[in-house]
Amino acid sequence: MRGTLGVVVVAACALAFGVASAAAYPPDPAANIALGPLPGACASAPRGSACEQAAIRSLDAARAKLGLGSYLLPRGFVKLAPARQWLILANLDRRSYHLRPISGLALPLDHVARQGAQAHTDPDPLALLRALPNQSMFGFASNWAGGQPNALVAYYGWMYDDGPGGENIDCSTPQSAGCWGHRHDILSFPSGGVVVMGAATDTGSNSYALTIVNLSSEPWQLGYTWAAAVRAGAGSR
Repeated sequence: MRGTLGVVVVAACALAFGVASAAAYPPDPAANIALGPLPGACASAPRGSACEQAAIRSLDAARAKLGLGSYLLPRGFVKLAPARQWLILANLDRRSYHLRPISGLALPLDHVARQGAQAHTDPDPLALLRALPNQSMFGFASNWAGGQPNALVAYYGWMYDDGPGGENIDCSTPQSAGCWGHRHDILSFPSGGVVVMGAATDTGSNSYALTIVNLSSEPWQLGYTWAAAVRAGAGSR
């Protein structure tokens, strides 16, 4: 079904300096978990409620196969901007593995992610991070995907269909170093410093990009925070 919606491609990268660490990832799924068919609404209205609710059902089904509960989403989740949806999903996944949450979305990183989405490549915040004063360490992990109908389906691919035999272009064989790399990026930087995110989509070309950054201190005002998502109901019923 996804093939009818465009060529689905994903790529990932991770880089750390100082004492920032992207290691100690939770266990990967034993095998890819197929998304399954999407409704016809995903072709005509990919950001509509029918398509997004179908993607959420698939996300919940994938978590169930890993022995995890459903995503506890806040009020109005399907109406949120894709970047905010990703922040919530990522933090709910991180919480399931007892990892500290991403603090929120930083506008300078959103700009870097937008450049990645427009160029159809992993966002690269390295120049931005190197220019920051008073940082004893930093690291980043970046994902890109193209061809999916919406950001929720792109996230599904990163988390549950990223191993051998999936659409991860960095996982051509079971021995490839990039297998489950997108999932690792979402779950990266378990300790030390602060973690923030930048994210963007280019809906005209179905291109999706995010970058997760680990810093010794928070240098930016956040445009949307995990605390705000929790106040809206993320992580609770």
